Amino acid sequence: MAAFHGLFSLKDPATRVVVIALISDLVVAAVKVIAGFLSNSSAMTSEGVHTLVDASTEIILLYGMVASRRGRTPEHQLGFGRELYFWNFVVAVLILALGSGIALVAGARQITNPVRLQSEWLNFFVLGCSGAVEAAAMWKAFGNSRTARGNKSLYRYLSRRRDPTSLTVLFGGIAAIVSLIATALGLSAAAITNDAVYDGVASIAIATILAVTAIKLAADSKSLLIGVPADPEVVTMIVERVKLNGAVETVNGVVSVHLSPDQLLIGLSVAFKTALDTSMIENAIIQVEASLRNSHPQIVALFIKPQSHEHYSKLHECRVAGHDRYAAVVEDG
Repeated sequence: MAAFHGLFSLKDPATRVVVIALISDLVVAAVKVIAGFLSNSSAMTSEGVHTLVDASTEIILLYGMVASRRGRTPEHQLGFGRELYFWNFVVAVLILALGSGIALVAGARQITNPVRLQSEWLNFFVLGCSGAVEAAAMWKAFGNSRTARGNKSLYRYLSRRRDPTSLTVLFGGIAAIVSLIATALGLSAAAITNDAVYDGVASIAIATILAVTAIKLAADSKSLLIGVPADPEVVTMIVERVKLNGAVETVNGVVSVHLSPDQLLIGLSVAFKTALDTSMIENAIIQVEASLRNSHPQIVALFIKPQSHEHYSKLHECRVAGHDRYAAVVEDG
């Protein structure tokens, strides 16, 4: 545990999001499980398991966030940033296997062998309280992002920031609210018709909601593990920053990869002015690197390759014009 000392901090917005969601889920899960046991409701029991799985996944996410902040080592020279993406993938598998699987089994059992529901009022009371807690937790968790994201939607902001942990909490919260609605409809139909089969149908609906959520999260995590570039706005700012240096003639291309939401690997192909000698180019590279690390502290690995525009164009066999060239891949040549 000593290796993780000082890596956990509630000052980090993403960490606060997960902690708030974890605390609310632990409380709600306990209440739902008790209510499901007392009322013989498979849907309410599935809801309890769903929330308990959410709490378990949030513990895993917290571990992933802490593990990803470890410094680089000789064996892992770019650090451990992608551990965050790996544990998010594990969370998606856990939601699918446990949450969706248990809800599916419970629903199928209630449909094939219906058990009469009891104390329906308790279920509706718990659903109402759970909905309020889930909504309040989501509002609190993502309230701090309003200033940072400006006019962007919350989903677009988190996606462009490459923040799978907050996205997992967001999708988990949405899935929880939709599941509550499905449970309320199923329990209402069961109470009106006096047929517990509708309770089982609601449990099947919960399993479906969890499966869809898990598949979406797994797809996002897979993309991040393979490697996704920085936001185009960030790339543009980096390019403009480099071009401010008087020794730079043009920026041929940029390759960028997120190692974590707050860690970037950047490779630049830069054409320097032809009148410069080797020592001048070296000094210019030092200045560019210092400038970029000062303006973009999320850059943890920076590679600058002096290269003429003509040679770069020949290597890529393409016409580069305007902003399009900044998305090109920098290759050795």
